[in-house]
Amino acid sequence: MTHYVLALYRKAPGRAEIPEAEAAEVQEAHLAHLRRLRESGATIATGPFEEETDLRGAIVFRTGSVDEAKRWMERDPAIVRGRLVIDFYTWFAPAGLDVAHEQGTTPDLDFTSD
Repeated sequence: MTHYVLALYRKAPGRAEIPEAEAAEVQEAHLAHLRRLRESGATIATGPFEEETDLRGAIVFRTGSVDEAKRWMERDPAIVRGRLVIDFYTWFAPAGLDVAHEQGTTPDLDFTSD
């Protein structure tokens, strides 16, 4: 077991409405930031929630340091522009945690037998 950082994105309280084109620009810059983190190996998994609530998405960082994860996120355009806020949590989970299956596939789990 080891420590990781789990971060949860929420809509920023009281965020102002902005034109659709500007919102799309911020979103694309946000996604580019997340891609850079993934490509650098800083994240294990990132993704949005499908439900339309204030909770928008999650990130699992490949670090046990909340301060380090915060530094990686301080330039996220969606945070800088006041569109999202992010909460960080130290998470205790199995060492070597990684995405175990290809995106878009579901593992075949059978819980009907012991």
